[in-house]
Amino acid sequence: MNTIQYMTGLLTFYLKGEISTDENFVKLKVPNTILALIPLGSQNHTIAVNQLASVASSFSLNFKRLIVGFLLACFSLSAFSDSFILGLILLLWGISTILTSFATELLISSTAGDSYYVSFLIFEKAKAVQAEQLINNMIASRLNDTNVRQVSEVSTNAIVDAIENK
Repeated sequence: MNTIQYMTGLLTFYLKGEISTDENFVKLKVPNTILALIPLGSQNHTIAVNQLASVASSFSLNFKRLIVGFLLACFSLSAFSDSFILGLILLLWGISTILTSFATELLISSTAGDSYYVSFLIFEKAKAVQAEQLINNMIASRLNDTNVRQVSEVSTNAIVDAIENK
């Protein structure tokens, strides 16, 4: 079983998402949060390998999130004059929002038309690529196993070799 753990947020660094694979299933565990701060359960998906259609990764910028992060950071500077604690909290929240506006997403599509999105932090981009390669290898292996022509050629060659060596 292969398992890839990744951070889902900077302020919730202790919450880990997880992509697990075994011979027959891909399991996704994505923690849920409120306002990217308060943990609230998780989403769990189990996808059978024979239902996997494709996997793709993309890098994107969420412009709204970037603007909100800059606004929070600016408000935090004015909040420092009123309360150091409030200013520090707003500053950390703003910086976290700015950094999470740059996202790498993994899109897993099933043969039934379902799509599963897994978001990675910019720092975890290598893990997204690793998960994409792992799932692509599983899809390729399944396609090779179900390729009737290839399997029958191997069986035929084994029978021919057995007859010739007899």
